[in-house]
Amino acid sequence: MTPAQWEALLYDWHNAHRLRRQRNDTAYWARLTEQHDTVLVLGAGTGRVASTLAHPVRRRVTAVDLSRERLARMPRTPGLHPVCGDMRRLPLRGSHATAVIPYSTLQLLVTPHDRQRALAETARVLAPGGSVHIDVSESFDARTETDWELGLAEPSHEAGGPVEEWQRHRLHADHVVIEKQFRRSGRVLTEVTERWAFHSALNLAEALAQTGFELVGIDRGYGTDLSPHRLIYHGRRTH
Repeated sequence: MTPAQWEALLYDWHNAHRLRRQRNDTAYWARLTEQHDTVLVLGAGTGRVASTLAHPVRRRVTAVDLSRERLARMPRTPGLHPVCGDMRRLPLRGSHATAVIPYSTLQLLVTPHDRQRALAETARVLAPGGSVHIDVSESFDARTETDWELGLAEPSHEAGGPVEEWQRHRLHADHVVIEKQFRRSGRVLTEVTERWAFHSALNLAEALAQTGFELVGIDRGYGTDLSPHRLIYHGRRTH
């Protein structure tokens, strides 16, 4: 198995165990997009959100992710169309009614320039008056530097036994670097380095305005108090 295939498998493993302890956001996205017949999901991963939006409603959901290996694990759901691509250079045309950028995906773009490009590309492929909904987290701002620590230990049938996820954190002025090692029986299966921009560095209201959007609202915790560290920004394309 290649490192990218291991990463995709363990991405699903992590989400299956870690996200069960957090607010299930899929019901929120389903309500938010239920009136739209074309939905774009950016940073779709293996389809946790996108596949939910495609089923059972009869509509077209385009799911974009950088990783072919993650997309290969996406359910084959009618109406769900996986696309391998960079949200800063979307390989898309057409006029989508709404776009969802779920679960901190935008925070993986740590420079203002990259975030501006991604939002400008989103505006380009939206219909006039189309909407964008961006889920970000304040929790990265509170991270502290750590040495290697065990963050998760759970079984994985696909990995052939129990897996451990080890992490260490390094802080920078506007983002945190999270290094991960996934280990089974003491052997490193794969290593991943993630860079997450702080919420305080995003300046999302200004970034939306500069890329053709009007900020029309912000929800906290998917409209509840169950995940208060999460903020969902809602923008509408103005031109």
